[in-house]
Amino acid sequence: MEEKIKIAVHSGNYHADDCMAYAILAYIFPKHELVRTRDEKELSACDFLVDVGGKYDNEKYFDHHQREFKEFRSDDEHIKYASAGLIWKKFGKEYIKKAYCDLTDEQIDKIYKDVDYKLIRYIDANDNGMLLGDDEMPTLSKAVYMFNQSIGYMDTDSFYQASKFLGITLHGYVTVSYRYFESEKIVLEALENSSSEKILILPKKVGFFEVVNNHWEKFKDIEVAVYPNSTEDVWRIQSLPLVPNNRFSNRCSAPEQWRGLRDEELEKAVGIEGLTFVHPSGFTGGAKTREAVIELAKKWIACR
Repeated sequence: MEEKIKIAVHSGNYHADDCMAYAILAYIFPKHELVRTRDEKELSACDFLVDVGGKYDNEKYFDHHQREFKEFRSDDEHIKYASAGLIWKKFGKEYIKKAYCDLTDEQIDKIYKDVDYKLIRYIDANDNGMLLGDDEMPTLSKAVYMFNQSIGYMDTDSFYQASKFLGITLHGYVTVSYRYFESEKIVLEALENSSSEKILILPKKVGFFEVVNNHWEKFKDIEVAVYPNSTEDVWRIQSLPLVPNNRFSNRCSAPEQWRGLRDEELEKAVGIEGLTFVHPSGFTGGAKTREAVIELAKKWIACR
């Protein structure tokens, strides 16, 4: 029988970095025992010491609090690693391989870097006293702080709950990055086969924004995308972004007079049957059929 490994984190207040680090290890090593302590004798009996122990050797010790620690993140020389980043650097690719075994090494490397930059570095920065973005913005670090407050940091179950929350979030990031490869293939094929110079007609709902960002010049003439909704028998229209990495900087918003209208009122205003809604802010709308949404897209562009 496989022996359980022991994963140690510090006792007392927990933070997003140690919760995320534990979530990564727990996924890779499902047969494990969690030890929350600062007692040196207990720590010495553990296989991994995370955010505790006063050492970093990239094998057993993954602490970053010691004075001599000088490990800076490769993507930003001003941000030191915290325990989340140290564990992701060591085990991130193994985590991705376990989650999705059909990936190439190149794809694994891309997902690893995407998740590290878009998720893990924010946790590392916060734990090292650095602010990335608006201090009032809700973040994962703040969410974990709320677990401490609402349940209590002395309760190990509270730590488990916070870690599970971060683990689900991490797996979601990995999954989104994994699905990008399918999305890229579908979106680029749709662009190549498009009969319209301004409308991108997608055969299924996929994440097209990141594909557009990564192939910006190819989509410079496209105004809107239309696609079938994945949960309902309806079609959607949505503006492409005006500038990269800002999905709501609309390249082509709906005409003002359509915004906020629904069903028959919208059909009457536009002159097309089978319409369902146009969002009040004008970035998206819907129709019951492919034909109706394409007609809506044509008028949407012509009337802007």
